[in-house]
Parts: sequence; C-alpha cells; structure tokens
Amino acid sequence: MTNSTNVFFVLPEPIFNKEACQAFPDFSKKDSSFLYVTLLHNLYEIFFSIFPKENLFICLNEKDKESFSNDTTLTLPSENIFYFDENMFPAQCSSIFEKRNQAAKNFIFVRPDFVGLTTSDILQTLDLFLLEDDVLVLMQSTHKKNVFFACNKFRAEIPALLYKKNYHGDSALKKLCGLEYQFYNLKNVFSLVHATDFKELYQLLSRKENYSYCSQPMHNRFTHLFIEYKELI
Repeated sequence: MTNSTNVFFVLPEPIFNKEACQAFPDFSKKDSSFLYVTLLHNLYEIFFSIFPKENLFICLNEKDKESFSNDTTLTLPSENIFYFDENMFPAQCSSIFEKRNQAAKNFIFVRPDFVGLTTSDILQTLDLFLLEDDVLVLMQSTHKKNVFFACNKFRAEIPALLYKKNYHGDSALKKLCGLEYQFYNLKNVFSLVHATDFKELYQLLSRKENYSYCSQPMHNRFTHLFIEYKELI
C-alpha cells in the first residue's frame, strides 16, 4: 500500500527564504522560518517512517529555491522537489501531482503547518484506501484549516483546496460535498496562527501522551524556540 501512495507536502508560501517568509506573531523572520521549517521536518519524518522517500514529494514556492538548496536534513531525491510560481498555483501543482509515480493510485496532500499527526493516523488512512468506494479523508486543524487531504482517486479540484486562500474549513467543505467521494473526517490537529498558539504548542508537546507527535530531535528544535521566546509561554 505504501508503494502505491504518493505523499505531497504543499507549501504555497515561502518558509526557507527568511526574507520572504511571513513572520509568525511576535517572532523575527529568521525564527519564523525556523518554526515553519521545523513543522515541515517533523511531518516529513513521520511520513518517512512509513513510506519510501521515492514516494514523498515537496512542492515549494519558487522564492524558496535558493534557500532550500542549503537544507541538508530532508533526504529527498532532487526529482521529488518542485517549485511553482505563486500566481500559477494551483494549475502548476495539479500538473505535478498527475505526472508523478504513475503506478500510484492513492494520494495524500499535506499543508505542513501543524502538529498532532501520528503514524497511527496515517495507517488508518491507508486502511480506508482499501475500501471499494472512492474515498476522501480530511483532517482539519484547531483553526478550521484543512491541512490534510487523502484520496484513492485523484481529481483536479483537490489541489485548489490546498491554496492559501481556499483551505479554510467552511469554504473547502462546501466544495468537497460536490465531489463524488465517500467522505471521512479524522481528528483535529493543532496549527499555529495566533501568538497565543505558541504557548498552547508548548503545553501540547509537554504532555507525555503527546510524545508521538514528534521525535526527540524535533522536540529539541521546538525547545530551542521555547527558550528563545520564553516570555510568550
């Protein structure tokens, strides 16, 4: 099942380019970049524990091209990394999704700006792919962002829902209802939008029952920010 599933991490806004990165409230742009890159690294690590790296793809804003080339922690083949013009999204991404790994029939699309996903959630999604119906699995964040889509039949309407202007819960759900899928809504996960979310992230990752949300190396990266911005927690 893992070999027949493509996983796409889609980042419409730059996160590696510290100048172009949108600052998280009360953070410097440098530390905002570190935060968003850590969120991506954490989710990539979780997926990489299940899927071969050949089935993992990253779609980045073209403003990240030079900065991403200096990142050595994501061990992806160069042909699995794509860049797009923000003004051409989602058309370029749709083309990318359709051309990769033609043997794959299942697709997972991730907006990697959240924590809370576990390997158990991914395995549950893979089980749903085994159903005979056309399946669409959705995961929302605490701020009603649709951050995870998974389907066993690709439709061009899906990438459009990952665009930054269209991935809020209510508007996306209306569009999903018009697609011919058997719909499954999994648990909510935690995303960071407001300054107060940083304190909630600290509390979330401090609980023993949530240790599966990130590995120790990833927890250490978050801890660096908790120390740097201790006045916010």
